[in-house]
Amino acid sequence: MWQIIINPKSGKRVLQRQLNYLFKILDKNGIAYNATYTQYAGHAVEIARDLVEAENYNILVVGGDGSFSEVVNGIFSAQLAQGVSTSDIKVAILPHGTGNDWARFWKLTRNHKDAVEVFLKGITRRIDVGQATYYCGRKERKRYFVNSAGFGLDYKIVHKVNRLKYYFGSHSVLYFFALVGVVFTYKPRRIKISADNKIFDGKVFTMNIGNGCYSGGGMKQNPDAVPYDGVFDAMFACPPNFKDIITAIPLVFNGKLTQHRIIHPVRTPEILVESSGYFPFEADGIEVNAFDAINVKILPLSLQMVVPEI
Repeated sequence: MWQIIINPKSGKRVLQRQLNYLFKILDKNGIAYNATYTQYAGHAVEIARDLVEAENYNILVVGGDGSFSEVVNGIFSAQLAQGVSTSDIKVAILPHGTGNDWARFWKLTRNHKDAVEVFLKGITRRIDVGQATYYCGRKERKRYFVNSAGFGLDYKIVHKVNRLKYYFGSHSVLYFFALVGVVFTYKPRRIKISADNKIFDGKVFTMNIGNGCYSGGGMKQNPDAVPYDGVFDAMFACPPNFKDIITAIPLVFNGKLTQHRIIHPVRTPEILVESSGYFPFEADGIEVNAFDAINVKILPLSLQMVVPEI
């Protein structure tokens, strides 16, 4: 049986039409399912955790990057039955969100008929998952992500988007407006980055750790990242001047950003990012409150996902 977790917040009329089609096709193909709707931020984490602990190992997400990420966090925070690992759990997605960057990597669009077809006829592939370990107060916490984690300007853009969408709805173009709105005013902060036996200690403008190659509604900060090779493709940018910003913006969208003079690419399975005091970051578009240091490592091939057969 498939457990379907649905985020009903955006595009309710369109969503209902998509769900009617999905349920019709599932019934036609004799696929048993149970649908649950999220009611508040973080609810998908709780739903997925409860499902997995009740030994339900097939989960279909109808939502965006944030909803899918919440489900992954529920899976990885669950108490698994003896002999079961997260790599035994299968997930799938029907994109219905703001950025849809995770779905975009797999060439899944918001065309619900195509997405349902992939769900029915796609293949199952094991994927890497990122794990960020950090402190909030004195308590150690973990946040999991499938697509990317961002710091500095990256976090500020997500912070801006999450507020804009309450007024304008869920549209990927919001990331571009947010980028333009904050890129010229953001102040770099001092960050220490330890990765691949190397250390950088200085002011950083932005940083993105990629498991997938897309972020921010179609930006390609780490164009070579793939979520099944056991390593992150990451980048960080030193403080830019006005010319650097103007010349870098087009490269964010054409996959050539890592060629810019202020960009430093990193390829590694683990990164330690440190700064002093309050140090928030974003993971799959979800804002996370943290302090001082965040250790980010990859969990290779630790989950199954239904993807198009390429």
